[in-house]
Amino acid sequence: MNDLQIVVFSLNRELCGVDTSHVQEIILCKDIVKVAKMPKFIEGVINYRGIMVPIINLNKRFGFGETEITKKTKIIITRINEILLGFMVNEVPEIIKVAGNEIEPAPEILKQAGNVYMKNIAKVNSKIISVLDLGLILKDDELKKIEKIENETIA
Repeated sequence: MNDLQIVVFSLNRELCGVDTSHVQEIILCKDIVKVAKMPKFIEGVINYRGIMVPIINLNKRFGFGETEITKKTKIIITRINEILLGFMVNEVPEIIKVAGNEIEPAPEILKQAGNVYMKNIAKVNSKIISVLDLGLILKDDELKKIEKIENETIA
């Protein structure tokens, strides 16, 4: 497997990461506006450079509980199917380069259990980092609902 540069983030006590090529920007968590009739894991929207961006709370999405918003809480901005999305995480402690020999494909049993977004497992020093594909975290119908709300917010 090739070397990979990843943004490492924490979700309560779990360490996860995402390929830096999928990250547009990492920003402080602030000024989230609630939106009615959204799934519980959608915190609301933020104004990101004049664009209303839906914010997905990854702790809630994965069933890890609530996210205490602190100075370390971050939003990872990415683009999925031409839609800008923000993913709320507890903190982003580092961006690291992981050697190909420290990366393994995620076990198939995890993907079969509904974790299709889990791409790889990185073993760095004594840490195990689940490398996620942010594009697979939302199901197609959820993405369409967000796109519809986004269009209504803009109109």
